Amino acid sequence: MNLITRTGIVATLLAISAATLAEVKASDAVEYRQGIYKAVKWNFGPMGDMVKGKQEFNAAEFTRRADNLAALSKMPLEGFVAGTYNGSYSGSTDALPAIEKDWETFAGIMSDFETNAAALAETAASGDMNAIRPAFMSVAKTCKSCHDKFKD
Repeated sequence: MNLITRTGIVATLLAISAATLAEVKASDAVEYRQGIYKAVKWNFGPMGDMVKGKQEFNAAEFTRRADNLAALSKMPLEGFVAGTYNGSYSGSTDALPAIEKDWETFAGIMSDFETNAAALAETAASGDMNAIRPAFMSVAKTCKSCHDKFKD
């Protein structure tokens, strides 16, 4: 396949994606991001227990969960669409309207989450808890900074 054909396919897929996102129902967007965050919690919680010594450290399990978290960290941003925040959305959400008002800060924190989750996955592969612990805490601090500013 030549470059022109690939470029055309990519452009078509992007156009379809943009059109699809324009038609997303608020409830679908909220459900999408809440599902991702449930999966984040599913993976992050046991890692936290291992870091805190509440659960025996299992390097393979920790690495698997860190890899999952790194993949998940790339996904939630697209679910934050206009009209899906507490006060403007009639369903259940803890996302604050501040997200829409300060999108640049929110998107920056989400980018930090992605970067820190990738670094945790890389560090987890070492199996060295002395290196893993600060990488885990970086992710946790990023999550907390977002919750403090943008979650009810």
